Amino acid sequence: RVRRTPRPSRRPGSSSAASVPATDGAPLGILGGVFDPVHEGHLAVAAAARDFLGLERLLLVPSGTPPHKRSVTASARHRLAMLKAAVRSRPGLQIYDKEIRRRGYSYTVDTLRELSRIHPGRPLYFIVGSDNLREIETWYRYREILAMVTLCVTHRPRFRVAVPPALKGARILLFPSPESPASSTLVRKCLAKGESCRGLVAPAVASYIKRHGLYRLIK
Repeated sequence: RVRRTPRPSRRPGSSSAASVPATDGAPLGILGGVFDPVHEGHLAVAAAARDFLGLERLLLVPSGTPPHKRSVTASARHRLAMLKAAVRSRPGLQIYDKEIRRRGYSYTVDTLRELSRIHPGRPLYFIVGSDNLREIETWYRYREILAMVTLCVTHRPRFRVAVPPALKGARILLFPSPESPASSTLVRKCLAKGESCRGLVAPAVASYIKRHGLYRLIK
């Protein structure tokens, strides 16, 4: 079942996310990723999901050891620190760092089970780009994932929203978000060439990368 989501009549409050108590039964947004590094495209999708889906709280979940990635450039410590710098002073956005602290591979289903136990009765809104839809059926215990969440899909450049047969019956919402040219791969390539990443990452993230000399030795 796919439906487009109308924009809510009011936004969540502008107080810091840590100080705003979640309403019982209110949907909880979840945006996972390697964030190597976190870029403006990630933040634009998170803000759009927060606003258009009317979320009081959206969790950004950095992967520890993702099973689908051959390698991760920055350490978990650096990726988490960059994410903290990026979401500081952004209302409603919080970080859930259990995957980074978990041993072994980071499986989405394990994180969703944990969040279901922590927030019983709250719908889980799982944010994905249209480019990820066909990958979901390859994820570990993907049917269990579909049973636990509503997939909230936003359009990604060059990837139309096409629901594969394996996702038939899944709860799916569509929401608009700005199309950003930023990607973690592009940021890493720019930095490896000594080029500026201005406009691709938040200023605080750019400062952190420069301070710690990240992504310089990529070939």
